Amino acid sequence: MKLGTERNVSDVIVLRSVSKVYAIGAQPVEALKRIDLTIKSNQNIAVIGKSGAGKSTLLHIIGTLDRPSQGKVWLNGTEISTLSDYATSLFRNTTLGFVFQMKNLFNEFSALENVMLPGLIAGLSKNIVRDRAAKVLASVGLTHREKHRPGELSGGEQQRVTIARALLMAPPILLADEPTGNLDKHTSLAIQNLLLGLCEEYKTTMLLVTHDLDLASRLPQRIVMEDGMIIDRGDL
Repeated sequence: MKLGTERNVSDVIVLRSVSKVYAIGAQPVEALKRIDLTIKSNQNIAVIGKSGAGKSTLLHIIGTLDRPSQGKVWLNGTEISTLSDYATSLFRNTTLGFVFQMKNLFNEFSALENVMLPGLIAGLSKNIVRDRAAKVLASVGLTHREKHRPGELSGGEQQRVTIARALLMAPPILLADEPTGNLDKHTSLAIQNLLLGLCEEYKTTMLLVTHDLDLASRLPQRIVMEDGMIIDRGDL
């Protein structure tokens, strides 16, 4: 990771003096405090810290799910603050993949249909999207479960569907928030291996929030947060 004021084409995530303040009651809460961060392409980084340190807020800001109170964010060369809400939604769909602890799958859709959603939202041909979704599902080992709905899948299988959906558009950035938090140890390890392998295969930059220090230690770089600030970069 590189920290500084300059940017170049290999910088896929850049934050400059980013702060986030929430108005909660009479006392504002500063969730992020003047964050400066540069992440280059093809890096896999763990974000660790105690609850309330600002990890999820950081991920939401980078994921365009929330806007900073102050500062600027560039993703894949685009300054997010210059985009309208509609343009931000389109940008999010093609540039960012999300894997959260809560799978957010649609129970009325099959696994294949859930994976197809980002492509359909992007306006791609249904046949093209279906073929692409089938290939991504195959890459997570779920070809035999294409027609099953989420309620018919195990927790680990549901998370594999979520990963497949996140990668459908081959986004340059993958954001994961406690992706193995609700899984047993064996399934968690399998999902970890899958995520790391697919990020390498798809040449995706991954920012992963976790309380699991064993998982964090598997990623080549780590960010430690405390009280809304990045207090350390590098090895645990």
